Amino acid sequence: MHPTTQLLENARERVTFPVGELTKLLYVNDEIYETFMKAQKIIANEPTIRNHPDYHNWSRKQQIIKSYEKLRIMHQHFNLANAVHWAPLLSIFQGTTPTAVSFAMTVPALRFLGTDEQFNLWGPKFLTMEIVAAYAQTEIGHGSDVQNLETTATYDPQSNDFVLHTPAVSAVKFWPGELGFLSNYALVYAKLIFNGKNKGVHPFMVQIRDNSTHKPLRGVTVGDIGPKLGYTTKDNGYLAFDNYRIPLNSMLARYVRIENGQFSRHGNEKISYASMMVSRQLIIFIYPRMAAQALTVAIRYSITRQQFTNDKREENSVIEYQTQQDKLLPRLATCYGMIFAGIRIMQLVDDNFHRVQKKDFSTLQQSHAILSAVKAFSSQWVVDTTEWCRLSCGGHGYAHYSGIPAVYFDTAPNVTLEGENQVMYLQVSRYLLKVLQYAEKTPEKVPFYFTFVLHIKETLANKDLNTSLGHWLKLTLTIQLIQVGKRIKDLMNTGKTFQQIWNEHVGIHLLSLAQRYAEYFIYLVFQEYIANANPSVKEILQQLCDLYCVQTILDNPNTLIESGQITQEQLKSFNELKIELFAKIKPQAIGLVEAFNFNDNALRTCIGCHDGKPYEYIYDWATKENSVNKVPQAVIDLMGTKIKAKL
Repeated sequence: MHPTTQLLENARERVTFPVGELTKLLYVNDEIYETFMKAQKIIANEPTIRNHPDYHNWSRKQQIIKSYEKLRIMHQHFNLANAVHWAPLLSIFQGTTPTAVSFAMTVPALRFLGTDEQFNLWGPKFLTMEIVAAYAQTEIGHGSDVQNLETTATYDPQSNDFVLHTPAVSAVKFWPGELGFLSNYALVYAKLIFNGKNKGVHPFMVQIRDNSTHKPLRGVTVGDIGPKLGYTTKDNGYLAFDNYRIPLNSMLARYVRIENGQFSRHGNEKISYASMMVSRQLIIFIYPRMAAQALTVAIRYSITRQQFTNDKREENSVIEYQTQQDKLLPRLATCYGMIFAGIRIMQLVDDNFHRVQKKDFSTLQQSHAILSAVKAFSSQWVVDTTEWCRLSCGGHGYAHYSGIPAVYFDTAPNVTLEGENQVMYLQVSRYLLKVLQYAEKTPEKVPFYFTFVLHIKETLANKDLNTSLGHWLKLTLTIQLIQVGKRIKDLMNTGKTFQQIWNEHVGIHLLSLAQRYAEYFIYLVFQEYIANANPSVKEILQQLCDLYCVQTILDNPNTLIESGQITQEQLKSFNELKIELFAKIKPQAIGLVEAFNFNDNALRTCIGCHDGKPYEYIYDWATKENSVNKVPQAVIDLMGTKIKAKL
């Protein structure tokens, strides 16, 4: 057996829990797991679409064409309108998945905001890909500030239709995915002008390209915005209208209508949150699994990579060094918490989805707050974790053939898209302050995952040294919420307006508050999963949860220190507990990452393969799979030129 293969096999033999039991937890149900495994197998075994070592030497145009070839083949095997079928592709494709925006954003918006007649008209055409529709909300001049979008849809009572228009460069739709050249429709968000009055921003289903030629229709200017950091194969686009007429039924009309020349509203205007929830939920559900890919590569490589000798004059695997464990093990622990939180949020969003369809909006605000908190927290965490995985692999982590840089580029945009993270956090803190008011006046309104506000006195009074680690997360959150609420109240007593205070005086505190809530929510869900897990994996899950808590406390101890709630000795004990947990989790690390069951093709790596052999694969890819080694004529011409240096 190859020496590095033996190192991995030895590590696998030290795992003391049944890996398959964790796999069941990570993939929710058999359908999701079987679909994922089937997709991995198809992509790995189909020569035209398998992940290619030379991929990052290709031009962007070549990469985009390859992504469409993959989609065409995968469409033959799966129902890509079903998120269970296409969502796994996001983590195992090279490059982004075409039509993800159309299915994850536009279709839910059509289902939520359109009438049954409108959904029946357009919905089936998404399934056959007769329609691929971009979600055209963001403009050059406005992103998160939806209420101030400039694109107009003016109702013409004479012809009973709308005139879509882009009045300025700042109003050009910019950044929507799949708009550049794939979509033939777009769900366009525009200000409705009715009888000369602004009736707010509403969505319009608009055809932008000819069904036969795929060329832009007259009055439509559309194209790709060009290369960017990450999402190389996603055709993020621009879109402008020049007095472009669209029919009356273009406006999604479940909650707003124009009938007989009259404008009317029906239902809760915040319903638009519900459609955005689907795409944000997928970010939380899918992308921590890409961090798990990076962790799989980094931990396998840390076992096979041997550097420097020990007392026995044998080289150590770098995973044996405490500094390497500190890079990887806390992030591995958090990864499990993130995965469980993503699954729980999927369930919350699904429940909210069914309630909203019955015009029950009772869980809309709390679902939106939880989703916003964890979307912001997890998307930044995935990027940071991927970078630490790259650093843990030394020089080889820097190369694309490690598979890690691709994960970084594929996940970095999520910090900004589908809700810029700081804006998300501010919305969460606004809701937390509202829940604090509920606790004081109408405690029965406090939702389940926010009940900590009902126990503020008990939380602050708890001095039990043997209290659970989660108590410290709740305590930090509670203190920050009280402090922010008091600070706002005190500033308002000085005559400052709420808007002034919010924008100029408490912004940093609000961001920290929302982050602490995300951390506490992840802990709560972690505990739920431990309680319901098979007894054979409870111990390792509790160790992971404990490490997650300890690392979270040590990363942000200031609130506890400044409030006098924690002593120097307690902080010291947390550091000692962290080291103890490293010793327990390190032998299990290989089993924890391999519970995700990524195959080598999905990992896109030559340093973290299942059978080891990182050096052989690195050399093989560099010498046999690297098209740049075909010396270009320009090099030959340059080297053949007599250059006289000027001294």
